[in-house]
Amino acid sequence: MLNQIFHMSFTFSAFKLNYAWSYTILNGLPKDIRVKPRIFMFNHLSSADPFLVSTIGSQTPLICTYKDALHNLPTAKTSLMLSGNVPIKFTYDKVNDRKIPFKKSVLSVMSECKKSIDKGFSVVVYPEGKRSRNGVLQEFKDGFFRFAIDHGIEILPCAISNSNSLWSLEDTFIIGQGHACLNVGKPIDPKGKTVAELKYATRKAIYEGMKQCPTFNPEKETVPELEDT
Repeated sequence: MLNQIFHMSFTFSAFKLNYAWSYTILNGLPKDIRVKPRIFMFNHLSSADPFLVSTIGSQTPLICTYKDALHNLPTAKTSLMLSGNVPIKFTYDKVNDRKIPFKKSVLSVMSECKKSIDKGFSVVVYPEGKRSRNGVLQEFKDGFFRFAIDHGIEILPCAISNSNSLWSLEDTFIIGQGHACLNVGKPIDPKGKTVAELKYATRKAIYEGMKQCPTFNPEKETVPELEDT
C-alpha cells in the first residue's frame, strides 16, 4: 500500500501539480505483470527519470534501486525505505569521475531485490549506472543481468527519451519545461543466454525503443554499433 502511495504521489506532484512537465507512454505493460514480476531496465538521462518511472509504479507493484546519496535530501530516506525501495551504497572516485559500489551493499541489494520479487514486486534498474551526459545510450553493467540469469527472471526493456528537457544535468535545483516519452518494450527471457548476450539484447531493445520515440534526436543520440545489428 505504501509503495503504491509513494509512486502515485510522485506522479501527481510531477505531472499534475507541475504544468511544465508532460509525458507520453508508448505501449502498455505486459498483461501478466502483476502475477509475473520482472526486472525493468531503463536508460538514464535525468533526475526527472524517477518521476517517469513512478508512472509505471502507479500501475503495478514496483521497487527501485537508488544511490544512497539521496538520503541527504529532506524526508527522502524515510519515504524511499518505507515504500520498499532499495539503496545502493557507493564511494566516489573523483579522479575518474565514477561511483564505486561497496561489495557488501551490492550483495545486500541483490538479496533484497530477490525477496521483493518473491513477494510480487517488479524491480527497477538503471543498467548504465549513471546518467548519460549527452543523451547517448552508454554501456551496461553486468550485475543485474547475472541476477536475471541466476534466478530466471525476464527483463523488461524500457526507453526514456527527452527527460533531460524536464530537468537537465546542468541545473541541480532548477527544473525545465518539456515533454518526455517512455516506451515499454517486450520482455526478454534470459534462458540460454550468457551475461554478454543478455546485456546486448537488452541494450539493443532499449535503443530501438528510444528510436521509436518522437523526441529521439538521431544527430546526437545515434549509437553506431547498435545500428543494423
